[in-house]
Amino acid sequence: MKPAAAISRLSHDGSEAAVLIRDFLNILLDDTLEEARMRRRGPQATLSFEGASQAVCECREAMRGERMAQQLESLLARARAEAATAAGQPDEWFWVAREMHVEWIARVVSVILLSHGQRPILPPSREAAMEAARLIGLPVS
Repeated sequence: MKPAAAISRLSHDGSEAAVLIRDFLNILLDDTLEEARMRRRGPQATLSFEGASQAVCECREAMRGERMAQQLESLLARARAEAATAAGQPDEWFWVAREMHVEWIARVVSVILLSHGQRPILPPSREAAMEAARLIGLPVS
């Protein structure tokens, strides 16, 4: 099923939302990891990419089961706390990149949740709305 078709079938009561948003999220996760791979530059590149990769793996795990939004919200809280704890440590870039990527994924997913009457994980940003539109095949300029 194409992403646009999947998103358009979401019901207002959320009964189909969990499965269809997972399809959307898989595309988002693949794109996020590929973008992180393409940005690998600089002295912290390896740690940053590993943090992004970890974020994608954890988001994939969080989308299992019926409580996807709650699991992503919990993952984001943990990622923020762990990034704060890592401040000034040699592996800080890993934890910061992980947090940034979990937050990005949560914002894009929030656009879809909100547009279908569900509670968002985070307030969506303009950039997240543009990414969600791109992923479901809407024209974006």
